[in-house]
Amino acid sequence: MKKISKLWGWKMIETLNNIMPVIVKTLERVHDSSWKMNYNIHDSYELLFVKKGNVDFWVEDEKIELRAGDLLIIKPHTRHRFEVVGNFKAEFIVMGFYLKPESKSKIEELKEIYGFLRSLDNISSPFYYIHIRKRSSIFFCLESILQEAKENKKGLLLYIKSLELFAYITREMDNLEIKRNFDYSKIAKFIKDYIDQNYMEDIKIGDIAKKLFMSESSISRLFKNEFGILPKEYLLSKRIEKAKEYLSVSNLKISEIAIMCGFSSLQRFNDIFKKYTGHSPTHYRKLTFDNSK
Repeated sequence: MKKISKLWGWKMIETLNNIMPVIVKTLERVHDSSWKMNYNIHDSYELLFVKKGNVDFWVEDEKIELRAGDLLIIKPHTRHRFEVVGNFKAEFIVMGFYLKPESKSKIEELKEIYGFLRSLDNISSPFYYIHIRKRSSIFFCLESILQEAKENKKGLLLYIKSLELFAYITREMDNLEIKRNFDYSKIAKFIKDYIDQNYMEDIKIGDIAKKLFMSESSISRLFKNEFGILPKEYLLSKRIEKAKEYLSVSNLKISEIAIMCGFSSLQRFNDIFKKYTGHSPTHYRKLTFDNSK
């Protein structure tokens, strides 16, 4: 009965080889700077993830400096070598895999399933690398694959975990592609327009961030990249410009102008106005009045 069960298991795995990736090797290595690997080449894809330390990697003649958290995928039939650099040991995971379908047309279908392979085909470079967070799904999945490979290198679970890993990598690559192609200038312009139209209200940059489902630091960074100034500074400068306008052309009270320009108190208005102009609101009004004579 055990023989039948074992035979059935091997037949299932052999069948799955036609639709799932075949794992060539899954290794965990620790080396110091005395270790170097000469150029070699495989007919399989190779994935390398650096857990600790620094690794210099050459793909063909191009050098890539890999650091902890970097994940590199190399296309088949690509010359590569690497060496550990620095005074500390490097710890990394190496995983080789290839597809073993019944026909070339089946390979194309599988590349659509394992979407990151299709993405690799669409780039001219023989490699692709991304940085992943230590506690990300990719990180934990790699650790799980490594453990499974140690316990049962030919087991069905190893195939399933590899499929899970490929799904996570595909998702990460797709997200990066969306970010690259997204026009972040539109978000920056939206923020600027929002400030221009609502500067007189009690608005905060954090409130704008919530409207966009982004962090305050993220919108501040992309706004500064677009306009060279932080949104908080732009909001204050907008309020000061409007205040200068009111002070120059109206007889409104200083306290009224402060409220109309979105300041929470007269004291804050006085402090911010002097910081930006070098004058108190009262002195600025007197200067503009004298200059108009």
